[in-house]
Amino acid sequence: MKVREPHAAGGHPAALSIQRIAQLSEFSKRVTCRLARSYAERDAIFKLRYRSYLRAGLISENSFGRYIEPADHVANAYLMGLYVDRRLVSSLRLQIGTPTNPTFSSLELFPNILERLLRSNKTVVEMSCVAADGDIARSYVWLPYLILRSWVLAAEHFRADYIAAAMRPQHQIFYKRTLDCELHSELRQPPHQLATVGLVTLNFATSAERLYENLPFLRSTPSERQQLFEHDRTPSRVTGQHPSVS
Repeated sequence: MKVREPHAAGGHPAALSIQRIAQLSEFSKRVTCRLARSYAERDAIFKLRYRSYLRAGLISENSFGRYIEPADHVANAYLMGLYVDRRLVSSLRLQIGTPTNPTFSSLELFPNILERLLRSNKTVVEMSCVAADGDIARSYVWLPYLILRSWVLAAEHFRADYIAAAMRPQHQIFYKRTLDCELHSELRQPPHQLATVGLVTLNFATSAERLYENLPFLRSTPSERQQLFEHDRTPSRVTGQHPSVS
């Protein structure tokens, strides 16, 4: 699932070439992102996570055949499924942390970094529990960009000041190269997992304009964001190419 792109001069991420933008746009037409509302949709995500994490050696085998965390059931959590040709191939969890609701999983692992953002009255959109169906996801080299786009859509919709994610060190490079995220050096081991993770953050409020200029596929419309994140709406494709209008 790794996509290598050149890095721009000056430390900022490079814009995709016209050819790669066209390839990404064509692939994105096959992808639908849905908020998991029903028991069946959530259960399918928990099963996908289990298979993905077990294959990667992140968890031990269990008879339940699912990987579930307490954060999956909190009010500010959004479980998202990415479907290619209507087949679930990837999932992620998004949590919206605010000073009045400072609850998201990486805050417990990296309080020294994230608590100061909340004390400064910042809103943080955290991405976690990214998983993919290893049997077919390797065929979709653009899938990481569509996962990333769901994160950015949430940041736009919830007017985030920062985005954050805890992930294995080998995955941090993609987010540094693509978004120019800040990489924090300390590593922590999440509960019930066997590998350590590091934190990546980005000041979204000051970076959004640059991101949309370099990576126009990240743009979305208010309608698309409402359809995706408001519970009474219908599923939304993650293919918007129009500028965001606040």
